[in-house]
Amino acid sequence: MTMEAKAKMQARNQPNSEQVADLLREFRVTYADATSPDESEAARRGALLKRRMEWRAERQISLSQAKRCYAQIHYSYNEFRPAMIAALCRAFSGDGITVTAAREFSVAIYLHVPDQRGLRTRVEDFVRSVLQADAVAWTEPGTLRVWWD
Repeated sequence: MTMEAKAKMQARNQPNSEQVADLLREFRVTYADATSPDESEAARRGALLKRRMEWRAERQISLSQAKRCYAQIHYSYNEFRPAMIAALCRAFSGDGITVTAAREFSVAIYLHVPDQRGLRTRVEDFVRSVLQADAVAWTEPGTLRVWWD
């Protein structure tokens, strides 16, 4: 497959702005306990009733869209910090990595890394050293699961 054909295929698979907005809303509901700026006891109780402990987005998004998504988490969540995804985006923005946003009782993200010379090794090394995740593992060829407790 030529580079041009790959680029066209990736463009077709990219979610449109409405789909990204839907995913951002889904993320806010899933992480309701971490995305609300209202820290009152009533808001916290309401968020605990609304949040989802297990969720995986139906669509893959770009790293820059993932950065926007995870930036909705205020400050931190357990050991996760939104700045971690921003750092990942800065380091690999032009490498064609896509993301499946997730929650597995705590913060999770699936990185879909193209099979380019050395890229998967570089991404895994970066994730292990910079993102300080509690679990990092390839779940299938090209998909790196990252999870923070």
